[in-house]
Amino acid sequence: MLLAILVLFNAIAVVLTADKTRKLTSKWDVLQQSQDRYDIEWRNLLLEEQSLSEHSRVTRIATKQLDMVRPMPKEEIIIRTK
Repeated sequence: MLLAILVLFNAIAVVLTADKTRKLTSKWDVLQQSQDRYDIEWRNLLLEEQSLSEHSRVTRIATKQLDMVRPMPKEEIIIRTK
């Protein structure tokens, strides 16, 4: 009788462990998919940052939108620090 009870408890433990493993595997897959999406978004943001900080773009915006001009060499002042 004791052996039958132990076998029954063991069977219940196996079923519970299998169920928990299945749930954790499912959650792991969801987290992996989220990580992949974030990695792609990060790469896209890096590309966007590079394009927005490109020197020619900054120069174009400075001259057209902000009416900035490059100073003449005689207007430049060089400041030296020690």
